[in-house]
Amino acid sequence: MFAVVFAGCYGDSWHIDPDTVELGRKFELRPFYDHVRDLPDSDSAAVEKLVNVYGEFWVDYSENILGFGAFDSPESVHNMRCYLNDTITLNIREAIDTTSGSPEKLAEFSKDIEDGFKRLHALAPTEPIPDIILMTSGYNWGVYPRPRENYVAVGLEHFIGHDHPILNTLPPRLFPEYRKLRMHPDLMTVNVFRGWVQVNFQDRIFGTKLIDEVLYMGKVLWLVDKCMPDLHKHLLMDWTPNELAWAEANEENIWIELQPADILFESNRTIYSRWLTEGPFTRAGAIPQESPDRLGVWMGYQIVDDYMNANPETTVDELFNTTKHTPFLKTYRP
Repeated sequence: MFAVVFAGCYGDSWHIDPDTVELGRKFELRPFYDHVRDLPDSDSAAVEKLVNVYGEFWVDYSENILGFGAFDSPESVHNMRCYLNDTITLNIREAIDTTSGSPEKLAEFSKDIEDGFKRLHALAPTEPIPDIILMTSGYNWGVYPRPRENYVAVGLEHFIGHDHPILNTLPPRLFPEYRKLRMHPDLMTVNVFRGWVQVNFQDRIFGTKLIDEVLYMGKVLWLVDKCMPDLHKHLLMDWTPNELAWAEANEENIWIELQPADILFESNRTIYSRWLTEGPFTRAGAIPQESPDRLGVWMGYQIVDDYMNANPETTVDELFNTTKHTPFLKTYRP
């Protein structure tokens, strides 16, 4: 369903050959989920090693991602060892080893994600390049892109494949069918890259209206597309090809629903979030249930793409620092 299709958009002015880009440092995929099985027997020594080797990530992992306790407490390591040896965690680890964490998948993921960050470095050389940390998160996080410049973490169990039998053990209320369909290895690269870009540039959301988030997410998707040009467009949204086809066929009707001033410039997030929220479909206006979700995000991408095609000299910094809505809306042609 989510097979990678080569789009081949090599004619545009933002095309970058990643083989010609030097990051200036080694790009690392750090398998934390393996390293924690090789800690010193002493909990105190293990804490010291985790702090020294993983730094901020260990703080986040211990205190936020899985809530073992204070990052500098030996008790937190004890709690983590209990988690790692739990039957459920062991079953998750076994599933990971043959899916998202298999040597073949990780080699593919490492190459694709590094190429993406090389293109980003060429297009926006002042932006930081993070390490990628591989973890298990107890299904709490697929991607953990806190505002950290030095890492983005991947919960590998979120990408083991929608048809893996272990997903049948998850509570349907928290993991409805549409969400499980997106727990696919082919979506891991784009989820990680998109999540990091979205958080890295989040200080450049200028305003509190729907239009501000629509344009911001459009900028994010536009940049992800330029950094990962070999991905088919449906993967940018975690959609299927049929969902993308529906959005393309109905773009004008979607715009008719979205563009009235009382909708596009709505400032109550509780009201306008229906255009941006993950779900089985977009629950907004007269949008039908056969629609895909987050059509506001997709429309933002269309608007920004039209703007950048009309202004090909625009840099990534200039794009993200543009605060006014009018230039984007004037160039958009649904």
